[in-house]
Amino acid sequence: MAVLTAILSALLGGALVMTGDYVRRRVERRQNDVARLVEVSAHLSSTYNRLCGELIDAAERAVPVGDLSATDPLRYEAATRFFMTPGSEQIGTEAAQLIGAYERLRGGYGRPGVWEAAREHHYAAVRAFEASVRVVRRRGHI
Repeated sequence: MAVLTAILSALLGGALVMTGDYVRRRVERRQNDVARLVEVSAHLSSTYNRLCGELIDAAERAVPVGDLSATDPLRYEAATRFFMTPGSEQIGTEAAQLIGAYERLRGGYGRPGVWEAAREHHYAAVRAFEASVRVVRRRGHI
């Protein structure tokens, strides 16, 4: 009887260890996925906010439209990295609004009324994107 109890205990103990290991790996994978999504989200946000900031600064200095620098091709890399990251589809709408805010600012540059609306849209898009990233981060999984 002692041998049978020892075998059953070993099997049960082994099953518990394997289950615990599976759960631990799953939790770690989820945490890594969230961390990666937050990282690429921060990169996307900082890239587009830098571009928008350059436009806003140029407008404050009254730089003529023709003197604006060309758009930064790194924005395509940031957007690609973001949209290729698993889980980005959960906050893709907010990311697209952030990207669109830059396009609106660039298109509205030097056009009174349009420019002010584009700036308001930019601020709203930034806040919405940041909030959506915080929700994913707080939730802890994708």
